[in-house]
Amino acid sequence: MSNTRNFTMVAPVLHSSKRFLDLDDSGRALFVYLLTGPHQTSCGCSQIKPGYACADLGPNWPLAKYLTTLGDLEGQAGLIITDAETDEIYIERWFKHNSKGSWKYAKAIQGQIDKIESEMLREKVNADFAATELGQAAYEAGEADRASERPSPANSGSRLLNTRIMRG
Repeated sequence: MSNTRNFTMVAPVLHSSKRFLDLDDSGRALFVYLLTGPHQTSCGCSQIKPGYACADLGPNWPLAKYLTTLGDLEGQAGLIITDAETDEIYIERWFKHNSKGSWKYAKAIQGQIDKIESEMLREKVNADFAATELGQAAYEAGEADRASERPSPANSGSRLLNTRIMRG
């Protein structure tokens, strides 16, 4: 599910967010890691095995600390939603800050959403994305693609087009 990005937008208002400021240092560090780290995707949902996260965060992050802090980010702060079965993590309000781009970019994001293993997270991310102009652009581009793949009903069964003169 990983799709490394070259650029990450982080709104400066993060540093004045009450939910962020209410976190302790570990909570802030983990949230910034989840928000900007190497596993994050353009749809705001990434699959991060706990062992990988602990290794990325360094020796002061044993598994118990990671899991406790992850729980705090979800339960107390409401900054993320997780699915422990698939090890996927979605950044809440991702598209509030990351919904700019072209219809091609929108289609790529939709492709990432479709790859989310967790049905619960896939539905949540898809709903959040669909509520944005970028999500509507992805939907419209998908509809246009599907329409262009269909043969025109006017010409598909035309006997005239299948005559020797028209074939040529």
